[in-house]
Amino acid sequence: MNHYDLLARNLEEIQAALKDQENLLDGLRKGGGIPVLSSCVSGSCPHRHKFKETLLDAISVLEESRKSFRSKQLEALRKKLTRVLGEIA
Repeated sequence: MNHYDLLARNLEEIQAALKDQENLLDGLRKGGGIPVLSSCVSGSCPHRHKFKETLLDAISVLEESRKSFRSKQLEALRKKLTRVLGEIA
Protein backbone atom coordinates (compact mmCIF):
# COMPACT_ATOMS: atom_id res chain seq x y z
CA MET A 1 0.00 0.00 0.00
CA ASN A 2 1.47 3.34 -1.02
CA HIS A 3 1.17 6.69 0.75
CA TYR A 4 -1.75 7.82 -1.40
CA ASP A 5 -3.74 4.67 -0.63
CA LEU A 6 -3.03 5.06 3.08
CA LEU A 7 -4.18 8.68 3.06
CA ALA A 8 -7.30 7.75 1.07
CA ARG A 9 -8.16 5.03 3.58
CA ASN A 10 -7.63 7.44 6.49
CA LEU A 11 -9.89 9.98 4.81
CA GLU A 12 -12.60 7.34 4.38
CA GLU A 13 -12.31 6.43 8.06
CA ILE A 14 -12.60 10.09 9.06
CA GLN A 15 -15.64 10.58 6.81
CA ALA A 16 -17.33 7.49 8.26
CA ALA A 17 -16.63 8.71 11.80
CA LEU A 18 -18.08 12.13 10.98
CA LYS A 19 -21.18 10.49 9.48
CA ASP A 20 -21.59 8.44 12.66
CA GLN A 21 -21.39 11.62 14.73
CA GLU A 22 -23.94 13.32 12.49
CA ASN A 23 -26.32 10.35 12.88
CA LEU A 24 -25.82 10.41 16.64
CA LEU A 25 -26.62 14.13 16.84
CA ASP A 26 -29.68 13.76 14.59
CA GLY A 27 -30.98 10.93 16.75
CA LEU A 28 -30.50 12.91 19.93
CA ARG A 29 -32.11 16.03 18.43
CA LYS A 30 -35.19 14.05 17.46
CA GLY A 31 -35.50 12.75 21.01
CA GLY A 32 -34.83 9.19 20.03
CA GLY A 33 -32.35 6.80 21.49
CA ILE A 34 -28.79 6.45 20.40
CA PRO A 35 -28.76 5.20 16.80
CA VAL A 36 -26.72 2.24 15.63
CA LEU A 37 -23.46 3.50 14.19
CA SER A 38 -22.22 2.25 10.85
CA SER A 39 -19.18 0.20 11.86
CA CYS A 40 -15.83 0.05 13.54
CA VAL A 41 -13.84 2.21 11.19
CA SER A 42 -11.02 3.20 13.43
CA GLY A 43 -7.68 1.53 12.84
CA SER A 44 -7.43 1.14 16.61
CA CYS A 45 -10.83 -0.55 16.94
CA PRO A 46 -10.50 -3.41 19.46
CA HIS A 47 -12.72 -5.62 17.31
CA ARG A 48 -10.70 -5.14 14.13
CA HIS A 49 -7.73 -7.24 15.26
CA LYS A 50 -9.96 -10.05 16.53
CA PHE A 51 -11.97 -10.00 13.30
CA LYS A 52 -8.83 -10.22 11.15
CA GLU A 53 -7.46 -13.01 13.34
CA THR A 54 -10.71 -14.97 13.04
CA LEU A 55 -10.78 -14.54 9.26
CA LEU A 56 -7.20 -15.78 9.01
CA ASP A 57 -8.06 -18.84 11.11
CA ALA A 58 -11.12 -19.64 8.99
CA ILE A 59 -9.19 -19.23 5.75
CA SER A 60 -6.43 -21.45 7.08
CA VAL A 61 -8.90 -24.23 7.99
CA LEU A 62 -10.57 -23.98 4.60
CA GLU A 63 -7.18 -24.09 2.90
CA GLU A 64 -6.23 -27.26 4.80
CA SER A 65 -9.58 -28.91 4.08
CA ARG A 66 -9.15 -28.16 0.37
CA LYS A 67 -6.80 -31.14 0.12
CA SER A 68 -9.40 -33.50 1.60
CA PHE A 69 -12.63 -32.08 0.21
CA ARG A 70 -13.27 -30.91 -3.33
CA SER A 71 -16.17 -28.61 -2.60
CA LYS A 72 -17.02 -25.65 -4.82
CA GLN A 73 -18.95 -24.10 -1.92
CA LEU A 74 -15.97 -24.27 0.42
CA GLU A 75 -13.72 -22.88 -2.30
CA ALA A 76 -16.11 -19.99 -2.89
CA LEU A 77 -16.30 -19.31 0.85
CA ARG A 78 -12.50 -19.34 1.16
CA LYS A 79 -12.17 -16.89 -1.73
CA LYS A 80 -14.86 -14.61 -0.29
CA LEU A 81 -13.21 -14.56 3.14
CA THR A 82 -9.85 -13.83 1.50
CA ARG A 83 -11.40 -10.89 -0.37
CA VAL A 84 -12.98 -9.50 2.80
CA LEU A 85 -9.67 -9.84 4.63
CA GLY A 86 -7.97 -7.90 1.82
CA GLU A 87 -10.54 -5.12 2.11
CA ILE A 88 -10.01 -4.60 5.84
CA ALA A 89 -6.26 -5.21 5.99
